[in-house]
Amino acid sequence: MAVDIQWYPGHMAKATRLIREDLKSVDLILLLCDARAVQSSRNEDFEKIIAQKKKIFVFNKSDLADEKVTKEWLTYFKEKQETVFFIDCLNKQGIGPLVSYLKNYKQTFRTNREVRVMIAGIPNVGKSMLINTLARRNGMKTGNRPGVTMNKQWIKVTGDFYLLDTPGVLPPKFDNQQQGSIAALIGSVKDTVFNKEDMALYLLEFLQVYYPQLIKERYKIAALGQTPLEIYEQIADSRGFKTKGGLFDYERTAVMLLDEFKNGKIGRVSFDRSEELD
Repeated sequence: MAVDIQWYPGHMAKATRLIREDLKSVDLILLLCDARAVQSSRNEDFEKIIAQKKKIFVFNKSDLADEKVTKEWLTYFKEKQETVFFIDCLNKQGIGPLVSYLKNYKQTFRTNREVRVMIAGIPNVGKSMLINTLARRNGMKTGNRPGVTMNKQWIKVTGDFYLLDTPGVLPPKFDNQQQGSIAALIGSVKDTVFNKEDMALYLLEFLQVYYPQLIKERYKIAALGQTPLEIYEQIADSRGFKTKGGLFDYERTAVMLLDEFKNGKIGRVSFDRSEELD
């Protein structure tokens, strides 16, 4: 059960146009994605625009992703001979190898000038946080919600490279409802454009298949119901989320579920798997 995500990307069309104008002055593009959604957090429309540019993929929030699935992705990319990095900006994990790569990349230019690196990706994958980490500064505005970075800005990082922060850009439309649903769950789509109760049911449907134990442990449920709706009601009951009339408070339960998932309280979860590409 994927959820139909309807939204109007007018401001993202503008952001894409501005980014396109800067491509001629960029040496390398760092495409930042979410480690929980290796495929679903990519914007393939944007990747077509930058097809002629050198780029690398960096997957942030690896602390929230299923470690086993992440290892499978690393094996997959290694077999494809693709250079990728899985990092955790919040806890400063995996940053060293990325910095080393950027510094070594400068040597290919055989010039004293800084390498110009564009940081791009869909909203809420942590672009500004990564730049803060690389630049070792705290002056940039970051936040766990889509659309915080609204304008482009160049940040100098020592004498090695400049970083260009860009607004998060989603595709004009999602190729399928599943991709839109996952983008919403990881916080890349504003919560005003989807039904929270439907999204909570979609999350529970996925967790029921791949991570039932996480539901049991987080919400103290001994045996899960047969359907996502039954599990939904079990969780509402366990948290005491009921209306004055004694009915389950579905909206409050949905808000809680989505918030706890986004902040990693339910546990480490990965949506996309490498074998799905074979």
